Amino acid sequence: MRTVTLEILNDKAMSLLRDLEQLKLLRFRKDSQQATKQAKKKVTFDAVAIDTTGFKFDRDEANER
Repeated sequence: MRTVTLEILNDKAMSLLRDLEQLKLLRFRKDSQQATKQAKKKVTFDAVAIDTTGFKFDRDEANER
């Protein structure tokens, strides 16, 4: 048995690997260090605020375009 680490570049490659796993040609193994890395990944979201005070919407002007 040999262990190889792969970097998956797209969904087609992952689909192919899952097919090979079903054919029992390879087996996925969870790496404890990598699982810890992914669990600590922070997701951030930046919102945008626009000041619209003094803005008047002109429907006729918008429909001209």
